[in-house]
Amino acid sequence: MRSRDRARLFLRLWAGRLFDLAGIPGLVRDCDYEASICKARISVRRGQYFTVIRVNGLDVYFHRLTGKIDGIGFSPAFDCTEALERESTDFGVPSAVPPQQQAQTGIQSGRAE
Repeated sequence: MRSRDRARLFLRLWAGRLFDLAGIPGLVRDCDYEASICKARISVRRGQYFTVIRVNGLDVYFHRLTGKIDGIGFSPAFDCTEALERESTDFGVPSAVPPQQQAQTGIQSGRAE
């Protein structure tokens, strides 16, 4: 690496650190990317109020001025296909949520239960 390239890299590193400390959001450009290894499709679009990053149909909205996540959405038209089988599969894993106890209704009697 030439010394000029190293100096440029060093300046970019410190500028990034200063911007991060100041809370300045990063800059992005509109682009599309397709990863062949994991079959991921990524697209970045800048709007008037939000920057939208879409990964395989999942949209993540970032506020343009603060860079904070403002919400997520899903694009149902994105490469969705109907399943061949319309049934659920039992993986033998118990549910993480215990079944709710039945609510007691009516007038309570004086008996101990």
